[in-house]
Amino acid sequence: MKKIRKGRLLVETLGIVNITGTLNEKYIETLRQDDYRIVPIESKTNLNTSLNQVDGVIIFDEEQKNVGETCNLILQIKGAAIPYVWTLSKEIPEINRLVYLQLGVTGNFHEECEPEELRLIIRNTLMSRKVQEPSDARKSDVIEHHADFQLIEKNRSVKIAGNSEISLTNLEYQLVDMLFRSNGKAVTYEEIHDEVWGEKQKFSRARIANLMFHLRQKMEIDPLYPKYVRTVRSKGYMLDLWDSSEK
Repeated sequence: MKKIRKGRLLVETLGIVNITGTLNEKYIETLRQDDYRIVPIESKTNLNTSLNQVDGVIIFDEEQKNVGETCNLILQIKGAAIPYVWTLSKEIPEINRLVYLQLGVTGNFHEECEPEELRLIIRNTLMSRKVQEPSDARKSDVIEHHADFQLIEKNRSVKIAGNSEISLTNLEYQLVDMLFRSNGKAVTYEEIHDEVWGEKQKFSRARIANLMFHLRQKMEIDPLYPKYVRTVRSKGYMLDLWDSSEK
């Protein structure tokens, strides 16, 4: 799923992983009041693919009988550089809450939390990201390298050939930003993996290829014959912003 522009705002996508139980539909309905896109994620089938498409994840385990699975999911989600992950259960023992927080969750909800309270907490968390100032190293919202190619850090987006802004997930933006900084030079699979997922994650070329597939679907006119991001056989990828008339 892509972020969708509605008015001047980008619509975030929230993934829901339902481990056990039945999540009260009121939570979903209330989140949709803020126009969030809500997508179900099957933890055992499409997790890696789905994580490329969301800005945050809610893990629901009604009875807290699958603590190990929840912990594994948290580690995978944080390893995929998803900034926000919450847990939601009927009741969460204090020891479980502490373990989840130590693993990096943004917060823990239990079903005594009203849907409106949950919506406001999630909204305020996501809004806090939008008002953060860029770092001193990159004060400009737009980083230009070529007249037809712009990376817009604040919006996590790219603009190509004067067309509409293309919204990217965090992982997609990290990848294109890395390629952008090495424009015209090949970046190896290993370098991409260490930059995007970190050295502690097990290397997976398939994971990189999957992320590149989604990026090309958004950036390229014909993903089968990419113009901007080229494959360097047996090595990695290269961003090529200069056409033959400019070389």
